[in-house]
Amino acid sequence: MKLISILLLFTSLSTFAQINLTGNLIDSDGAPIAFANVVLLDVEEGTFKYGTSTDETGNFSFPNVINGDYNFNASFVGYVTLSRKLTLQKNTALNNLTLETDAAQLDAVTIIAEKPTIERKSDRLIFNVENTTLSTGNASQILQSTPGVFEMNGTYTVKGSVAQVYINNKRVYLSNEELEQLLSGYSGENVKSVEVIHNPPARYDAEGGAVINIVTSKNVSLGYKGSLTGKYEIDTFAKYNIGTSQYYKNNWLNVYANYNFNPRKDLTLEESQVGFFNNDGTRSSRWFTDLNSVSRSQSHAFNTIIDININEKNSLSILGYLGLDNGREVDTDVNTLILPQGGTMFSGFNTDSSTGRDATIGSLNLGWNNIMNDNGGTLSVEGSYFFTEVDNAQDFFSTFFDDTQTTSSTNSFNTVGFQDINIFTAKADYLNQIGAYSLSAGLKYSDISSQSKQDFFDTNMGSSIDPSLSDNYSYDEHIYAAYAQLEREWTEWSFTGGLRLEQTDVVGDSETLGLVNSQNYLGFFPNISVTHNLNEKNDLSLSYKRSIERPRYGDLNPFNNFINDNNIESGNPNLQPAFTNKVTLGWTYDYELFVDAYYIYTKGILDNLPFQNNNTNVLTTQSANLNYEFQYSVDATLIKYPTEKWTSLTSVSAFYMENEFKAIQSISENQRLNTTGFFIQTQNLFELSKDGTLNMLIEADYITSILFGSYKYENMLASSIGFSKRLWNDRAILTAKYSDIFLSQNQPFVSRYANQDNRVLTIPETQLVTIGFTYKFGNFRLDNREPEASEELERTGKKTKGL
Repeated sequence: MKLISILLLFTSLSTFAQINLTGNLIDSDGAPIAFANVVLLDVEEGTFKYGTSTDETGNFSFPNVINGDYNFNASFVGYVTLSRKLTLQKNTALNNLTLETDAAQLDAVTIIAEKPTIERKSDRLIFNVENTTLSTGNASQILQSTPGVFEMNGTYTVKGSVAQVYINNKRVYLSNEELEQLLSGYSGENVKSVEVIHNPPARYDAEGGAVINIVTSKNVSLGYKGSLTGKYEIDTFAKYNIGTSQYYKNNWLNVYANYNFNPRKDLTLEESQVGFFNNDGTRSSRWFTDLNSVSRSQSHAFNTIIDININEKNSLSILGYLGLDNGREVDTDVNTLILPQGGTMFSGFNTDSSTGRDATIGSLNLGWNNIMNDNGGTLSVEGSYFFTEVDNAQDFFSTFFDDTQTTSSTNSFNTVGFQDINIFTAKADYLNQIGAYSLSAGLKYSDISSQSKQDFFDTNMGSSIDPSLSDNYSYDEHIYAAYAQLEREWTEWSFTGGLRLEQTDVVGDSETLGLVNSQNYLGFFPNISVTHNLNEKNDLSLSYKRSIERPRYGDLNPFNNFINDNNIESGNPNLQPAFTNKVTLGWTYDYELFVDAYYIYTKGILDNLPFQNNNTNVLTTQSANLNYEFQYSVDATLIKYPTEKWTSLTSVSAFYMENEFKAIQSISENQRLNTTGFFIQTQNLFELSKDGTLNMLIEADYITSILFGSYKYENMLASSIGFSKRLWNDRAILTAKYSDIFLSQNQPFVSRYANQDNRVLTIPETQLVTIGFTYKFGNFRLDNREPEASEELERTGKKTKGL
């Protein structure tokens, strides 16, 4: 009996013996073909069994293959696919397999530059950029070239609403500066399209009135590829960016990794003046200030995604992000001249400030996705953890002089502070098709904890801590959210409707102020959109959306940041959330012309308000809730192809804006401001070579007037011209760009009403000459995979001046 069992065991082992298959691929000249796809398919069903790719020397290996019959396929772009049937019973070597050149494929490879196109749906505009001339840039440049998107100081707006940025439907919770660093590190070749969602469905967070969703390309081929990128740009100072991206995919694992190093030296100039008043309304003096600020930094950013296919219906994803910005130094020299009304001699003071900052930002996201049925039903669950650790210090010294230029006094201090933010989120989303309707529903929980501290030391006479200017501020926020969304399409109609509920519990505690700010509120955020197809060329749509904007953690900190002795920036722990209602009427003609008329009303809108105290001659800019802001607007976007080699995109917006806020330094408690303006954005893409490998992009943006709190921003023209050249059969890309051609991209802000008169002209380095180079290695003709970004850190910073 034992003998029979042993014989059966050996028979079983023989039947399922595992063998090794090796070999190599060469072309007709005998040169190795690197990074080609090699697969083994089931003979009967043609299904995938094993897969790999050749290495740099053209060799491939299949270890531990079960013996049997297979179809063997070897393929690479530009070559005829090699197919043969294999019967594997023992270790086998397939040496010097030759792939023949496919002339038709090689000709097709040269057609690499397509025209960007626009699609219109009931709630969004889709800007398709994959394999277009825009692909030679990065994700940030593509966003700024997207019709209807306006960018300023790292903040993006869509149809008058501040937009939240998502990547593959995952929200990017980063500050403006961190977001710019992340997007600049994404190659444009990874971007498939940009969805400009003016009426976001309920599955998106209620935060923000619009969504910009970057949809990335997917890698469907097996194998490895990578790229090295470098960028050099210069205005006054030079800046560099060096990065690499790595991709690998086999039959169950998909890996993407990216690293960017960005050493920078930036110059910012500001020219400002404040006109102070006497109590009777007459002018008392004018203060003229020139600021020169030099920032040095060397930031690192790591981003990785790992997708694991467990089986046909279940998959896991792991996303990680780490940003390091340690050793940042900002040296600021501020010169202030004071001219009394009717005087001819200046007094004033000079201020030297040195600021150091260390910041570490990271996130980890774990997700599981299950395909429930053949109708597209899915269930996904994910959890995320995010952290921000920032340490900063400022040394400050001022020298005062009288109108004879004689030193009269000095003032000095230093501050030491930190901010630690920890965020945890958990969410579940369900999607299914029920008859003719598409139903989605989900739950989300967010736990946010922020701890901030600043110690203020008066060093003018020794070194002693000033408790009145020091503080320890803690902030805890819990958000419980649930949503449901229903969608249906008919022959001539389509409908989308949803409701999101968010319960928010907040506690903010300031030790110095002795103030505890508790908030508990339930928000209802409906959205609805209806589209009617009039005929083959005309569509009409009507939509409504309610949204919320919560204060950023940096704006809640009650700390003072001194520009000089009479110019202070301060947070506000009493900030409340703002609520926005938006109605949009849209018309689409022949997918070339897109027109929208809309009305936006925001109660308690969050912004920065500058107030000058005419008794103390101090200008304080503080985070605040305005009473309201609203605007009417008509927008139009036109895409045309004047010639086969010319693509023209133009967006125009005409609007009226009005807001009201408490003018705490004026006799009139409430102040109302308004403006009428228009914005135009145009870009023209030209193919300069027959094979599409040399292209030129000319862009220009112009805005007449727009309100940011009490500031009116006027007459800004941005312009650029860029070239891209694909080299070595698409293995490399060389780019060159000249920005702010007319030196007209400065940022003028003016606040003038009642007894307030202050203005500032910011002059950053905008007239840049930029040279970029990308080199691709490995099987670089593989279709791109799907890089995503981490979530949950966007509110960690402060709301900057502007958008």
